[in-house]
Amino acid sequence: MPLQLPPGMAGPGPVDADVRAFVVKDGSRVILVDTGMQADGVALDAGLASAGVSWTDVGDVALTHHHPDHIGALDHVMSSAPKASIWSGDVVPHTTQLSDGDRVGSLRVLATPGHTPGHICLVDDNTGDVLVGDCVGTFGSDLARPPAMFTADAAGLDRSLHRLAELGGRRMYFSHGSEIDDPWTALAALLER
Repeated sequence: MPLQLPPGMAGPGPVDADVRAFVVKDGSRVILVDTGMQADGVALDAGLASAGVSWTDVGDVALTHHHPDHIGALDHVMSSAPKASIWSGDVVPHTTQLSDGDRVGSLRVLATPGHTPGHICLVDDNTGDVLVGDCVGTFGSDLARPPAMFTADAAGLDRSLHRLAELGGRRMYFSHGSEIDDPWTALAALLER
């Protein structure tokens, strides 16, 4: 889902960004991670269809944090998948709060506060993949912290990034930016800067 930030929000000029939501299939269980920004959910509907998933298949929705670009279509999701359990690390109305180590199917919650107080990453224990939410993202081929103006606690974010680096994994999936070849080495380099 494309997003354009106006001048001054993430740099001197407008910044084009993308916003991703993820479908995780865990056997017959389908987990939607984040909802994107579009309240009408049109992009989510199309994404689910392209993944061969219908709303009746979605049993869980896990929100990495409460920012509008991650929960914007939550009302659409709740009406489209009324039987789905809705989970979040941050306090979000109509959700059940998750804590470090909790599970949503094969996804293990890794508390990574800083960007928001209750920000979470989700570790797929079946694959070793990590969905990092807004803990870190890519701009071009560079790994970067989220913009300071959108980060509640920079020191807390840094601690969470160190925790993420210690965890390691196979692949990192970013809510903003494209996948890169060796995200763990890039994360170590980011933390040295």
